[in-house]
Amino acid sequence: MLKEISKDYITSTNPNASFNINTGSDSNYYQLKLPYQITYEFCSGTGENDYMNAITFSEDASFYARDSFYGHDRAFHDHPLHFHDYYEIMIVLSGTLTQRIEDIDYKYPAGTCCLINRGIRHAENFDTEASILFVGLSTSMIGELFTVAEHSSFHSEKEFMKSDLYKFIISDLDNPDRKAYLDMIPAFNRSSGLVQLGELATEMLSTMMFPHFGSSYKMRSLLSELLYFISSNVNYHCTEVEMGMGNDQLLFSRIDHLMDEKNGRISRAELEKALNYSGDYLNRIVNKFTGMCLYDYGMTFCLKKAAEDLTTTKASITSIAQNLQFSNRTHFYSLFEKQFHMTPKEYRTKMTK
Repeated sequence: MLKEISKDYITSTNPNASFNINTGSDSNYYQLKLPYQITYEFCSGTGENDYMNAITFSEDASFYARDSFYGHDRAFHDHPLHFHDYYEIMIVLSGTLTQRIEDIDYKYPAGTCCLINRGIRHAENFDTEASILFVGLSTSMIGELFTVAEHSSFHSEKEFMKSDLYKFIISDLDNPDRKAYLDMIPAFNRSSGLVQLGELATEMLSTMMFPHFGSSYKMRSLLSELLYFISSNVNYHCTEVEMGMGNDQLLFSRIDHLMDEKNGRISRAELEKALNYSGDYLNRIVNKFTGMCLYDYGMTFCLKKAAEDLTTTKASITSIAQNLQFSNRTHFYSLFEKQFHMTPKEYRTKMTK
């Protein structure tokens, strides 16, 4: 995992080498002049004696400092909204931060990512000690990487074109004024994902910091690996967010994804850890959108899986119940009949005729 980059190590070589900044009345507009840029930010905490360093790497300069803030500075806690003419992937490598998108605040704990399009004003504010990687991709760089996939002789490489990330960007390229972004939370069963992201981020920064013959090709390979990793539904659950979707609705979507992945068998404590919210708050969110408590809502996914297994497998009813963690056969039958108004045996017979 990436560690703090010492302030003494950062030098400024040309702070406007890779992008232009136009300052407006309420937000900054960034224009990327190169194919891509990589920015690493580290925040030591949110106290008055803490600091935040940000360094940006691009192909035309080894490295340079973009920003350096201290806890007693107003800018440390109140970053201005900005938008840009490129796509930006934000990856939280450690800690948590609040991403303000337009006028709504969204929480992003370690391991989460988002893909910001070209039309959304946003700003990141740290909540704890944290490290973040930002990957800026110009439309030309997107075109270059996507063209390789589209014309690849590897059939498996073309599978990327079925991903939500690919479809989102392709749609967005035709609608540059659209205000939308992709929210990505780690799959619950991929606990090693954050380690892999950290290793990928370290490799990118190392390549940009110490470039040599072949580094430009290596970076394109690493960027492709990143896009593949976060676009895979094995690694991440993806939600397309249109402006107007509030934080509660997005949080409910995240709960929904994890419930579906675990067939409803995910505890309140596990959800708390995965989403960085208290169990009571998560329970209130579910009740707000469904009228149910967390347990009852989880049970709807469990019974849906039971119904699916009854119609798509030849497993015994007892085996299906046990696989879904029902230790009491009578309890399983009671819940199933309440949901589907027939017994599991009757349901299997009716649905497989």
